[in-house]
Amino acid sequence: MFSYHGNTVVVDAGVLFRSLVAPVQLVGQLSALPVALVVLWAQPGVSPPPKPPSAPPIRIADIRRRIDSAKPVDRTAQTAIEDSRVFLGSAEKDSRSGNSFAADRMAEAADSLLHIAEHQQHLHTGGGPNGPPPPPLTSDQLQRVYFRTRQADYFLAQSHDPRAASFPKWATDFYQLAVRAYERKDMVAAGENARCAEEVVKALESLAQAAASANVRPSAP
Repeated sequence: MFSYHGNTVVVDAGVLFRSLVAPVQLVGQLSALPVALVVLWAQPGVSPPPKPPSAPPIRIADIRRRIDSAKPVDRTAQTAIEDSRVFLGSAEKDSRSGNSFAADRMAEAADSLLHIAEHQQHLHTGGGPNGPPPPPLTSDQLQRVYFRTRQADYFLAQSHDPRAASFPKWATDFYQLAVRAYERKDMVAAGENARCAEEVVKALESLAQAAASANVRPSAP
């Protein structure tokens, strides 16, 4: 491209022209790539990439099946199942409207509440269905549950959902039951009530995430 004649630099004009034109041609080729892909997908026998699911219908159906087959062992379990059914209904509504994230978060809240009914059953049967009770609860675990319940009011405020207004107190009540059971060395009751407290807070957290998704707008392409 460059040559030297004494103190003079001589530029090969043809080489310089090609070096300037090549990047422009490359940009033009890249800009045509989406069009080429559309044409390719339009050809017979070539399918476009699959679209992501607009909702979690399989999971919602599974939770619905579990709710319908649940047998509450006490009033607490009955309340948990009824609340689970309510929020699953919201998940189904969000699913139909195409709000997949909110549908998933509402389904998660329903699932957490359904777990409370299951833990209540474990309390009545002396532990879970898969053998002996889980390892004994420790004071460190109880402390972690305590700090988890301290988040409940914040998640409720973020959820803007009056249906969950009683949940922070519910979580605290479960925690206090767990502490009293721990003090009398009833580790089954301590563990199951601590898990119930955590499930209530998980439900609130999921509701807060569902509400937050309504305020998120997709960015411009």
